[in-house]
Amino acid sequence: MSNEECFSFSVPSQPQGKRISAQEAERLLLERLKSRESDFLDALWDLAYFYSKAGRQEQSQTYLERYIASTDDPEKRAGCFLAFGQSMEQMRDYESAMFFYSRAFVLEPENTGTWYLIHNNLGFCLNHFGRHSEAERYCRSAIKIDPSRHNAYKNLGVSLASQGDYAHAAENLIIATKANAADGRALKLLEQLLVEHPEVRAEMPDIEQRIQACRAAVKAVVEIRQQIQKANSPEDRK
Repeated sequence: MSNEECFSFSVPSQPQGKRISAQEAERLLLERLKSRESDFLDALWDLAYFYSKAGRQEQSQTYLERYIASTDDPEKRAGCFLAFGQSMEQMRDYESAMFFYSRAFVLEPENTGTWYLIHNNLGFCLNHFGRHSEAERYCRSAIKIDPSRHNAYKNLGVSLASQGDYAHAAENLIIATKANAADGRALKLLEQLLVEHPEVRAEMPDIEQRIQACRAAVKAVVEIRQQIQKANSPEDRK
């Protein structure tokens, strides 16, 4: 390990333009769907996304079904099945989520982001059902597809810890935090792992130093987010 840990993170950019209510956004999206000038598939996709973010999963799924019925493009269908699986996850229906991820998987999409998430999300769901060795394979495949993303390292850490490989689990949770310090879940899992299995310290003598670096990075991102929110609050713009 180098003397200095390097961390990455991403903070969502602030939307531009005039703020509108959710009701107004829904109205505009529905009008766009009816407009002959707009791309029908894009309009369906945007409505499905809107309803998903609004927590209205059944309506989101209605538009995803219309999207799938409206295209024969395997790449687009794979992305839609992925979205279906993510919607099922939000509803805590992990069995259905796996069904849709598996349908996306057999289409073998070329889009790296889609292919990565299919593997990663299957790994996540398999961990949920205690099928950790299977989950490990999917997580490792996701990492090969895109080693820069953090999700699969986190899920691989969960899989390895459940199989008793605590030191390698800790290493992957550290890598996950380094890959995206904006997501503090891997750090929480790492801290829990050390509480439950303090023997990891004997295998990783520098673990305390590395955890402190992870904590500092996650804290720094939280502070940056708070500064951005404050700078963009209506009162501060007066």
